[in-house]
Amino acid sequence: MRKVLIAALGLGLALALPATGLAQDADAKAVIDKAIKAVGGLDKIKKFDKAFTAKAKGNVETMGMKIDFTLDAYSQMPNKSKAIINISVNGMQIEVVQAFDGDKGWVSVLGMVKDAEKEEIEEHKRQIHIESVTNLFSLTEDKEFKLSTLGESKVGDTAVVGVQVTKKDRPDVNLYFDKKTHLLLKSEYRAMEPISKMEVAQEKIYSDYKELLPGVKMASKQIINNDGKRYMELEMTEVTAVDRHDDSIFKKTE
Repeated sequence: MRKVLIAALGLGLALALPATGLAQDADAKAVIDKAIKAVGGLDKIKKFDKAFTAKAKGNVETMGMKIDFTLDAYSQMPNKSKAIINISVNGMQIEVVQAFDGDKGWVSVLGMVKDAEKEEIEEHKRQIHIESVTNLFSLTEDKEFKLSTLGESKVGDTAVVGVQVTKKDRPDVNLYFDKKTHLLLKSEYRAMEPISKMEVAQEKIYSDYKELLPGVKMASKQIINNDGKRYMELEMTEVTAVDRHDDSIFKKTE
């Protein structure tokens, strides 16, 4: 049971391959510009970059089991987040809460509260970086991001063009976009596996784009694989943008 709960914490945290044949940054920037236009345009995306709430459902595969969960998430730029995860294990309903505020974090499992471990805080920072890459508009504003093309390949049967994103002291992230629709279909990077605390090659497969925010297309479904093995399936059911959350949302439960 303890390992199941540790795996559940990985839900709250949401493969950098060697690049060959790197082309000019201008080519990579053109790919990103088309992708931003495909999801609604820069102006519309930036309207929703302050804070949001989201609801999702899905399952995680660990220790030979498939565990169903629901997720209520709160996020506020630049570094606050909270995830309320309800999992179902052998007929038992268990609530896991995980929250981060800068360099601090806390976790509640079955009502027992403890400070987040150093590895969990560092992984949260890594995931913030990855999300800042996959939201795309940050790539147009943060001059520390470096873009290089990865050439053409396929995600499943779909032809894609790849872009590698690098930033000093942060993990590389590879992005793959549908050549026809210009929508993001896959990201690759390195992440921490929540049970072993070891780095894994993680990839996210994005699909079923919907207008979850007014005028903005978002991938409502994600499949997450660790070292080539299925780890998680996630479906976003609701996203709401707000100016900011009340500070009490992220406050540590006593």
